[in-house]
Amino acid sequence: MQTHTEAPTAVPTRRAHSLDALRGYAIMTMILAATEAFGILPAWMYHAQEPPPTHVFNPHIYGITWVDLIFPFFLFSMGAAIPLSLGRQLEKGIGKLKLLKKTIIRWMKLTFFAIFVIHVYPYMLGYPAPWMNELVAIAAFALMFLIFMRNPFHLSKWGNRTMNTLAYAAAVALILFQPYAEGKPFMLKDEDIIMLILANVSLTGAVIYLLTPHKPMARLALIPLLMAFYLSAKTDGSWQQAMRDFTFAPWLYHVAYQEYLLIIIPGMVAGNLMTRWLKAEDASRAHSRLCVAPWVALIALALIITNVVCLYSRLLVVNIVLTAALSTVLWWLVRGKDRERTYWRKLCLCGLYMLAMGLLIEACEGGIRKDYVTLSYLFVTGGLAFIALLFFTITCDHYHIRWLSEPLELVGRNPMVAYVSNGLAVIPLLQLCHVFPIITGFCTTPLLGFLQGIVLTALCMLLTAFFTKRQMYWKT
Repeated sequence: MQTHTEAPTAVPTRRAHSLDALRGYAIMTMILAATEAFGILPAWMYHAQEPPPTHVFNPHIYGITWVDLIFPFFLFSMGAAIPLSLGRQLEKGIGKLKLLKKTIIRWMKLTFFAIFVIHVYPYMLGYPAPWMNELVAIAAFALMFLIFMRNPFHLSKWGNRTMNTLAYAAAVALILFQPYAEGKPFMLKDEDIIMLILANVSLTGAVIYLLTPHKPMARLALIPLLMAFYLSAKTDGSWQQAMRDFTFAPWLYHVAYQEYLLIIIPGMVAGNLMTRWLKAEDASRAHSRLCVAPWVALIALALIITNVVCLYSRLLVVNIVLTAALSTVLWWLVRGKDRERTYWRKLCLCGLYMLAMGLLIEACEGGIRKDYVTLSYLFVTGGLAFIALLFFTITCDHYHIRWLSEPLELVGRNPMVAYVSNGLAVIPLLQLCHVFPIITGFCTTPLLGFLQGIVLTALCMLLTAFFTKRQMYWKT
């Protein structure tokens, strides 16, 4: 991993298409996993610990599926964005205290988002007429444009602030005074757990970066300390366990969630590498296509597939042998001193190092699993996230394959809209048009059940792309 001091040179405005594509891939596969038909697809199409047909959680099942890569890939992309965003602002002369204030505000906004969205999904609502539940969900979706867009009506500073305050007030009133299913009252503890984890680790990760903006070694030194703490926290009666379980506000912040920093911090390493790569002069990147590039992308993809298949099937020795062979070939392919392959090699080194660490400790805690999360899961998926970024770097930044990268980038640049588009817009609209029951009614076979997810995911992509192309971003 990269360890030398980061030079405070200016960050360009050039975007890394690969990072947007990786984020978009994570969001879209998250929607796909949630919208494919339950109970009728093969077990490897769901979370490994929630097999069909009942999908009852079983922590004694070990292994991972492609679904279990989605959340860590998104966490990794969030970590990679921290040096790109905060680093750019620091180099513009914005003070750390001001950035800390912005970070805390962002944490509170993400927490509000986690609380609000879970309370406006149609299945949570209890209006007498079912169509009212769908309309309220759509109205909540529209309201969030006033909350999270930056001055959508181009008002004055105070006019925009007033409108934003009124939008927040309307959102609070909506979730406090509407009826819920089965007469259930409003409760702060009802939150979108994924968004709450993201809010928690984005805060901690940003604070870590602000404390060590030019000291990547200090950030990397936290990894073994976090490993030791969370491994010891699994011992009943330990002070580490008591500290892990402590929370001053269950709806706001959990020490337990900070174990995902083991993905966020490596993500920041990727962000550092990407920042330096983007700073390179355009002339140095104007080269002919490297003949090894397609092979690097192919081996990177094969490495991800091999680990998912073998770890799910518990072919652990086979996985070690194949991973070692593929890693050797990949390392040989990224040799070279040109700027492109230097960047690829660093991504490769970081990814293979994390993957090796995860596979070496795979036997700990019974084996790799997403829930309850194991250290091997965090390291294996973090390593595979580096390899996935390498794959998207070649396809999106080297070859500029627009048919692949553009749809994912349009989603990746507007992740908050994409995240709720299915539950608050697409499905409610289909329900109001009486189309959704027809779609689900036909899904009686595995193929049709998967096609259901494809159709709904495509609709979410189109809706998100529509707003992205019109610069209608949700920001925190």
